[in-house]
Amino acid sequence: MMKMGPLAVAVMGLLAEEPRHPYDIAYTMQTRRMTEHIKLSMGTLYRVVEQLQRLGWIRPTETAREGRRPERTTYALTPDGHRELLDRIRALLAQPGREYSAFEAGLTFMHQLPAAEAAGLLRRRAEALGEQIELWDYGLEQLCRRGLTRLALIEVELVQDTRRFQREWALRIADEIERGTLEWEVHK
Repeated sequence: MMKMGPLAVAVMGLLAEEPRHPYDIAYTMQTRRMTEHIKLSMGTLYRVVEQLQRLGWIRPTETAREGRRPERTTYALTPDGHRELLDRIRALLAQPGREYSAFEAGLTFMHQLPAAEAAGLLRRRAEALGEQIELWDYGLEQLCRRGLTRLALIEVELVQDTRRFQREWALRIADEIERGTLEWEVHK
């Protein structure tokens, strides 16, 4: 049984909206900025499509060629695929999963650096997060002007709120380091 990762969920979710070919799936993911949250490569996308078809969760509906372009197969979600998609969405929403963060790995050993350097790096991260927040707020505004609804972009709202929280958290910890209120020695 296939463990349905984020890309498979995206493929099936987009096919639940309407039949599409893989290029259209990739284009839609990029247009909606899903690629900020879901890793996408065309090779992996085609492998996921093949796996989903083998499982009977999607099926080809037509193969067409436009001009000199290569043939494109359009896929649709099957009833079994729709049930699997809904089950996976339910699990993703209800059950926190283990997510591995490079930032958290860095924090684990932050004490190896001089305190002033660590504080400076946290401030640099907060500044970069501030720039991302500003850029994404502008991007969201543009996407909404093009007709995408808040619900269609709800995952971006979560990411933006997470960025805001992490920015404030990094600044607070940098302040604690600089004031000396965060101990800088790890007891083994």
